[in-house]
Amino acid sequence: MRKRALLLIITYLCAACSSAKYREPLRAVREQPMENPGLNPASTFIPVEAKEIPAFIDPLTGLNIKESIVNSRPVAVVINNHRKALPQSGVSQAAIFYEVLAEGNITRLVAIFHDFNTQKIGPVRSARHYFLDFAMDYDAIFVHHGGSPQAYDALEKTGIADLDGMKLSETFWRDPDRVNVPGMFEHSSYTGEALIRQAREKFEFRREMREGLEPGFLFYDEQTVPSGAIGATSISVLFAEYYGSSFDYRDGLYYKFIDNEPQIDAETGEQLTVTNVIIQYAPVDVIPGDSAGRRDVNVIGEGGGLFITGGGGAPINWKKDSRETPTRWYDEDGSDLYFNRGKTWICVVSPETLVSIE
Repeated sequence: MRKRALLLIITYLCAACSSAKYREPLRAVREQPMENPGLNPASTFIPVEAKEIPAFIDPLTGLNIKESIVNSRPVAVVINNHRKALPQSGVSQAAIFYEVLAEGNITRLVAIFHDFNTQKIGPVRSARHYFLDFAMDYDAIFVHHGGSPQAYDALEKTGIADLDGMKLSETFWRDPDRVNVPGMFEHSSYTGEALIRQAREKFEFRREMREGLEPGFLFYDEQTVPSGAIGATSISVLFAEYYGSSFDYRDGLYYKFIDNEPQIDAETGEQLTVTNVIIQYAPVDVIPGDSAGRRDVNVIGEGGGLFITGGGGAPINWKKDSRETPTRWYDEDGSDLYFNRGKTWICVVSPETLVSIE
């Protein structure tokens, strides 16, 4: 990770994830309040209530959206995040990103697309059972290429609408520039918006989000820093030894890096950026007896984390009652968490993960 003086190093050594376990270690951020953030402090800003948000606002980003898309079902795509898979295609059009460990100490992304039109998305990779928890937060159509035994069991039990590259050759294709290169076959599967839409029509998947579903995001009317935040212009998350993600803040956005290199969308040539970053702490354990070292990640329940936006970061808590109910986010005092309008990157990590902020 970059050699910089760290204002804050947060290391959790406990495996439990109740909110009480997070509250005391995170209290240290209050001792170093953010100076001159240049944005509205949350303590003096009145957030826009959900009922006041105009009808044509994306419930995932708070940004303007076409009326025809507002209630449409999102699409959750499992994206290969192996070094050989880079650069990825189409990912810059995702609204929400989840980054979480699979086996082999490598992360995968579950990218939630809502307002998108890119014709190349990928490389698409196989599912893990806990990826479904992220997709079901948004009633999303789940797109993947294969899956673990645990994932296929979860797909059958949940009945989630899914598109599997192992079964649908007309919805996925192999990139000719990759598929014939030694060691690149598993990094060569792609799909696109038109193909996903065609498959949705073919299988008669419901077009709109489930009635009554409200994704767990509320938004400020203008850019705001969390109440009591410390400065957070550089974030590093060490998912595993020699494998990390990081973000640098400038111009109101967090620029994404992987292993200290810019994470690029191959279709645009531009670095991925988001407005909000969440560090979500949850139990991450290797499944006993699994010969491949697959993991179980439990995001059903409650726990703690960090919310980073507008150049500042503060402790938060989260709660998810079941697979079918969206995750709810709260500030340290238990009030609903408000986000700045834009995209969000969620790092789901063990409480033992080293997270550093400066």
